[in-house]
Amino acid sequence: MDIYLTEIATGARLALSMLPEKAKQKGDTAFQVYDIINVGEVRIPRGTNLLTFSWSGTLPGKSRRNASYVKSQYWQSPEEIINIWERWRKTGTKIRLMVTETPINHDVYLDGYTAEPTGGNGDYEYSISFIEAKPIEVYTVNELNIKPKTQTNKTSASTRPPAAKAAAKTYTVKSGDSLWKIAQATLGKGGRYMEIYNLNKDKIKNPSLIYSGQVLMLPS
Repeated sequence: MDIYLTEIATGARLALSMLPEKAKQKGDTAFQVYDIINVGEVRIPRGTNLLTFSWSGTLPGKSRRNASYVKSQYWQSPEEIINIWERWRKTGTKIRLMVTETPINHDVYLDGYTAEPTGGNGDYEYSISFIEAKPIEVYTVNELNIKPKTQTNKTSASTRPPAAKAAAKTYTVKSGDSLWKIAQATLGKGGRYMEIYNLNKDKIKNPSLIYSGQVLMLPS
């Protein structure tokens, strides 16, 4: 298992060289609450709150970079990593959080972190949390091709619009998607994800990295 943190805008990736014991994902339902006489509190679901992700761990110092439990190919000094996190916090950088071998593959923002030096090896103990970055899409009436209704007294075959030509099937990637999940939802079988990848190699360089807003062709 690996944890990757990839900047959406630049593609710069940070991989943790020492994994935490566990990572926590939390999701809540949003409720509208009413107090009704003779009934008491009533809660009605009103969508969902943003997902949160958090964990605690160790950033190993230079003297431990070659230890058997450290992935040396990913090692960076704790100070460098903390500087990256601080830049993300200050600039509101959107990040793709991916934990391999799990369903965690989401666009997120850094919510907060703590870090303090510990021991004599240059290690830092840290806790970090992220919050889901949901895209906000705003369209004009023209973009949605909405036309005002015209009132007619009669309808006939001659006034009906011609049948639309069958369009190629596409899917717009949302936060939290993976090719496996898209194949499961659209093709009925997650194992067909390579068919989607093969149709979209011009957009997808790595089948494990897809981004919100990408429009993918789907097999017929």
